[in-house]
Amino acid sequence: MPTSSPSPERVLIVRMSHLGDIVQTMPLVHAIRAAWPGAEIGWAIQPEFAPLVEPFAKIFPFDRRGGARAWPRLRSEMRAWRPDMTLDAQGNWKSAVCTRLSGAPRRHGFERRAWQEPFAARVAGLVHAPPPESSGRHLVALCRSIAAFITGDAALAERIDPLLSEAEIARGRGILESVREGAARTSWTVLHPGVAGDPRTWPAESFEALGRRLLERGERVLYLTGPGEAETGRALGAAVPGAAHLVGQRGLRDLCAILHAVAKGDGQIFVSDSGPAHVAASVGLPVRLLAGPEDPERTGPWPLVTSSETPHRLVPAGGLTAWTARPIGAVTVEDALSVADR
Repeated sequence: MPTSSPSPERVLIVRMSHLGDIVQTMPLVHAIRAAWPGAEIGWAIQPEFAPLVEPFAKIFPFDRRGGARAWPRLRSEMRAWRPDMTLDAQGNWKSAVCTRLSGAPRRHGFERRAWQEPFAARVAGLVHAPPPESSGRHLVALCRSIAAFITGDAALAERIDPLLSEAEIARGRGILESVREGAARTSWTVLHPGVAGDPRTWPAESFEALGRRLLERGERVLYLTGPGEAETGRALGAAVPGAAHLVGQRGLRDLCAILHAVAKGDGQIFVSDSGPAHVAASVGLPVRLLAGPEDPERTGPWPLVTSSETPHRLVPAGGLTAWTARPIGAVTVEDALSVADR
């Protein structure tokens, strides 16, 4: 952005979904707060994900189930707020329309090749950021490229954490301390099953077997499931009584805080490529990524599992050292145990 441009007073971020992608957009928030401390931040987002960013952003909810009626309300609310700058961090038709409707005089987004639907970028009428120097397909890298472009300082976008308050950190620590311990070890190994039927989800019986094996090794095991996986969590609770369980955990900020507490206790998490994996990475918790059909170079936890600086580990099928596009069911308990030692 030209140095002569005035500092914005209101910056709107457009990233409507999903949980992991919203977490990975956090470099933009950190860059805005560092470059323009007095600027207000707004966020166009689906209501189910809004609680994650409500502490630091004005919410502009987009009801994707509302059909054509959702757009006039969103346009009216955004224009009443009068953003000086809108940042499209999604790169598809829906976000392009939202970016254009915001009415912001300055609109920026990913390089054109990174858009899921490149022609939509013309609708947004934005100025594209340069391509990232490395890891160009990953959302964190793309958001950092936008941040560097608009602020002129790439270092302002280094952080990816969700800005937990001291009160939230204390609450997460309290929740973790309240669950029953399964072993004498002081650190936790968290197992987070995904939603049944999702092709990225490791089978529940594999999570059960891994929990049993970890307990036999003296690990302190916690099964953590959200509302979408509550049935699986209850079944695992009955099948693996030696582990601790948080079944149907609600509250996105609480999830961040719980995983932050696990990270501070030198823990780790076994999880598929999903929103909780990215939440864990954002708060510094080492991720043991159960690799399935998604390429971790594009969608995995940050820093990338191939980076020399990452605390995360890849769990590919067949004991391989690199990712291959195999069904996640091909990943065995032995594969997972091979990266369980810290």
